[in-house]
Parts: sequence; structure tokens; C-alpha cells
Amino acid sequence: MKKIALILVLVSSITIVFGQKNVRQTASNYLKDGKLDKSMEAINQCILDPSTATDAKAWFIRGNVYLEIANTKEEKFKSLDPDPTTKSLESYKKAIEYDTKKEYYDDIVAKLNWQRNNFYNAAVENYNNKQYKDAMLNFSRGADVMELANVPDTVAILNAATCASLANEKEASKQYYLRLLKVNYKTPTVYITISDIYRQEKDSTNALKYVRLGQQEFPNDLQLFLAETNIYLTFNNTPKALNNLQVALAKDSTNYSVAFALGTIYDNISNDSSKTVAQREEAFGKAIKAYSTSIRLNSEHFEGYYNLGALYGNK
Repeated sequence: MKKIALILVLVSSITIVFGQKNVRQTASNYLKDGKLDKSMEAINQCILDPSTATDAKAWFIRGNVYLEIANTKEEKFKSLDPDPTTKSLESYKKAIEYDTKKEYYDDIVAKLNWQRNNFYNAAVENYNNKQYKDAMLNFSRGADVMELANVPDTVAILNAATCASLANEKEASKQYYLRLLKVNYKTPTVYITISDIYRQEKDSTNALKYVRLGQQEFPNDLQLFLAETNIYLTFNNTPKALNNLQVALAKDSTNYSVAFALGTIYDNISNDSSKTVAQREEAFGKAIKAYSTSIRLNSEHFEGYYNLGALYGNK
């Protein structure tokens, strides 16, 4: 009798599983017919049942259903859910999690890429209308979509970072640039931008940390070297700033801005009453030379002329 009872239980379980798979197919059929309300009802019934709650195909179909709801033009279906895009993406994420054999992975990536493009196009429109914060959010959403499939969308993240800067969302901008490093998108500009945000926040430790990380990756990049110099200038570390600028001018003798920056440091020393007369006179001569070099390298550099004139005037 015990064996018969066991067989009956097994048969009953199999019937339930197949029953839910039939519901899953029904949801798929409704979706093909454009009956989004009935499809949503059927697929939600399916994924709530314990026997199919971890079924990758069911979650994939659910993702498709909510994606169609998110993009439908029909008013009667638009009100089916207040946030169908989120439910769609959550469903695809579940499908990827349960799809151990990757049967639906390529199809899911194709769907995610399609949704990513929707966000991307919306972001471009926002950008063209100078709605930079909205553009930032939509670029970010596009990147988040692809991240569900472990596909880093560096273009969207970089665009989000740029729009964050334009929207004066400094913290968001910093986080997007840091995110680029996490997905191994490493360029001198990324390191310099992160460092400069920390510099503006008066965080010298992190400012130097990221500029030096960049220098490890790109040891011969002059812009990273100048970014380090800018940190020293900001935090009044004159000796290190002076040394860096001298090295930078030796590396690039055509850079008028480096010569000008060098001139400003010598200019400040020449006016520093804590220095000896000899030190101030020496700095005065070097300031003249540096400013003159900046003018020679760029004859339209107004600041070079102005500071040189002011230097003589103060003298």
C-alpha cells in the first residue's frame, strides 16, 4: 500500500509540473497573438507556482511580456503595470540565473540590447535638448540593462559620466568614471577626471591615489604628470609643483601652459617676504624667463603678457 501511495504522489507531481508548463505555453501563445493582458496573467501564474518558479523559459517569456507592455502603443495595455520595464529586466535577470545551460542566453542578450537601444536613443534626444540629467539617467539605464548579461557597455557609461558633468552632478560623474575602471576601461582621461573631482573636493589623498594609478598604467603620459602638478598647486606644495613643472617643460618644451604655470610659481616666490632678497631676485628673473617663454610659444596668450607686465609693475 505504501508503494502505491508513493506512485500516486509522483504521478500527481508530474501532472502539476506539466500543467504549469502548459500555462507557460499558453502565455507564450497569448503573447504571439498580442493579447498582453492574458499573457501577463498566465505567465505570472506560472512563475508563482513552486514547480516552475525556477524555470528559465518561464522567466524569459515573462521578460518578453513585460517588455511588450513597456513598448506597446495600445492604451488598453499601457495601464497593465506601472513599471513594466523594471519587471521585464528583473525577469531576464532571473532567466539568466536559472538558465544554467545558456539555452536562452543569446535571445536574452538580443532583447536586452534592444531595450538598451531604446534607453540610448532617449538619452541622445535628452542630450540634444540640453536635458543633461535625464540624458545621464537614460545612458546609465542602458548600461545597467547590458550589465544583467555581464556585458559592459563602456560607451553608455562614458556618455553618462559626460552628461553628469554637464548637469553638474559631480558625485554621479565620479561614480560613473569609477565604474569605467571596474569594467577595465582605463585611459589617462578617466584617471585624470577622477583625480580632478577629488582635487575639487579637497581630498588630496584620493586625488593623488588615482593620478598615480594612472601613471602606473601610462607612465609616459604628460597630462597625468600635469594633473599631479595641479594637485600640488592646489594644496600649496610649491617645491613638488615646481619640480614637476620643470620636468614637464623638459619633456615638452613647446607647452606654453607649463611655462606659464612655472612663471606663476616663480612670481609668487619673488613676492614672498619670508624669502631672502637673493631668493626673491633669483625667482624674479626666472619668472620673467618663464612668462617670456609662454609668450614666445603662444603669441596670443593674454595671461602671459598680463602677468609679465604685472611682474614688472609690482617691481
